[in-house]
Amino acid sequence: MRLVELSVSNFRSLGHVESIPIHKQTILTGHNDCGKTATLDAIAVLLGERSIIDSDISDFAEAEPVRAALPADQDEEQRTVTVEGRFALSAAEEKALDTGPFLRVRRRHVEGGRSCLEWLTEVPRNPALRDIAPLKAGELRDLASELGLKLPEGKPNVKDSWAELLKEHAAGTDDKVTDWVVAPEAVASALPQLLYFKGDAAESPEAVVRSILTAKLREYTLREETRKKITDLEEEFAALLKDDVIRLQKLVEERCAFDAFTVDPGVQFRPTVNSLSLTAAAPGQRAVSLTAAGSGRSRRVSLALWEASQELLSEDSDEGPGVIIAYDEPDTHLDYDHQRRIMQIIKVSASAAQSTVIVATHSLNLIDGVDIQDIVHLNSRDGRAYVQSLGAEDDDEDTRRFMSNMALSLGFRNSVLLHERCFVGVEGPTEYAALPILFKLAFGYPIQSAGIALWDCKGNDGALSFAKFLKKHNRTVVFLVDADTMRDKQKQFNIDRLKKQGFTEADCLFLGDPNELEDLFSDEQWADTMNAVWPRKDERQWAAQDVGNLRQAGKFSKSLHGLLRQYSTTSPNGKEDMVVELTRRLRTAADVPRPLVKSFEDAIKVAREAGLAYWPEG
Repeated sequence: MRLVELSVSNFRSLGHVESIPIHKQTILTGHNDCGKTATLDAIAVLLGERSIIDSDISDFAEAEPVRAALPADQDEEQRTVTVEGRFALSAAEEKALDTGPFLRVRRRHVEGGRSCLEWLTEVPRNPALRDIAPLKAGELRDLASELGLKLPEGKPNVKDSWAELLKEHAAGTDDKVTDWVVAPEAVASALPQLLYFKGDAAESPEAVVRSILTAKLREYTLREETRKKITDLEEEFAALLKDDVIRLQKLVEERCAFDAFTVDPGVQFRPTVNSLSLTAAAPGQRAVSLTAAGSGRSRRVSLALWEASQELLSEDSDEGPGVIIAYDEPDTHLDYDHQRRIMQIIKVSASAAQSTVIVATHSLNLIDGVDIQDIVHLNSRDGRAYVQSLGAEDDDEDTRRFMSNMALSLGFRNSVLLHERCFVGVEGPTEYAALPILFKLAFGYPIQSAGIALWDCKGNDGALSFAKFLKKHNRTVVFLVDADTMRDKQKQFNIDRLKKQGFTEADCLFLGDPNELEDLFSDEQWADTMNAVWPRKDERQWAAQDVGNLRQAGKFSKSLHGLLRQYSTTSPNGKEDMVVELTRRLRTAADVPRPLVKSFEDAIKVAREAGLAYWPEG
């Protein structure tokens, strides 16, 4: 079974979070206390690897009027924690569980009570037929009588006979519904195993080894020959308890004046590694316990163990229940090289057929190292977590794939898409190359520090569609375009094309005096650059007047490029080269044209007003 979707209610900050997508490789991002660790802990709860205590119940929790398979005598005002998973099944699991390719399983905990594992399946409409195992012999007879059922000739009038009769009736009835009921042992055994690695200093190598070896032990229990031995042991110990059970039943009946009191114990062996000791010997030194070693050595050993776990858990990975490997802040206290090693561990581990890797992290290196389709961004409002994943509410793989492909083609890092305040689209490579240099010169810090993500639209309709997608998901998007965009219908990037994608003139900041970026720079600045980079072949110096004469008619940038090609043997290949070379020769903030500084100030104002706004909960 492979977890593909998670929903959580009333668990810590996860008041009500639905449909968290879980891919083969999933990165959970978000600020502190936004629900990343709570999500990993919720998975541990679902898989039975962690118990719920009442302090886990969310401050936002509400009572549930219906509890399905949970005991009916619970106080209706008690709050319930629910962790639900949607699992993809292998062909063998479909056959063994007699179900479809997907299965929904949930773990529920009633405040002050116990937890119960349930699954969504087809059951008799009559609730009394759904779980007859706990019923006493008299209750079974009464139920059979209500349904008009009688024991076949020769069947003894005992509990087992009545239970068998009712089970056959339940299986044969056509009056069925799909509902949540207590999950059978076969479903519980098929759940994936969990390896939960924590990156903080508290995660000792001993804990890592214990997790790995316990996972392997449980994998071995699923082998046919081992399963038979364990079953025989369980039956043997159940038989040994039989006389003790009878004595307990009689004692309670006598002391409480009951007609009947039934004790039906279930014996189950689930092997685990309770304790172990680790020692290590550095070259030329004696072996010492890792508990006595420094934190640095323990951290390196834990990292090595994580790497080793992928080999151990990849064996026979096409069979068995699968494994979920969870990392909580694995990059804590690690340098860049070790973070890269962790990224490689994650990718290799996720490549195994039956494995899923989920990582909670703040590391931009890890976030930028995966496809953005595999990132789930969590946020919180007033302490309540929600999924803030781009495209999540669309529930459309094609949309997320489009976003991923466009981000790749535009050169966006995942961290930029998730965290930047404002996206500023520019017309082409000239602006994309020159504007960051000019911005830093004018203000003394990079354009990224202002919360602005600059991107080259390249006059591409796909890029405009991506801008529309960002705007739809409440990201702030503006365009920094030449002033003649409003007038020149022949321009590859004009206002009409912007309007087709839902943008208006109000979404644009304009460059140029009067027409385009190249117009902003003075004749003297152009002449200085031309003499330094593209000298005349007749050895005469370029003069400011040579440039000024070109501004009288026609498009200035085109005329300037034509002049350079005519009189210089080292003329630039394109207009973008002209602006970039001029930009590189500027030395002070005063050299940046004032109209351009004003456009930058407008962009900064937009970014500031955009702030770290919340996205819709979807």
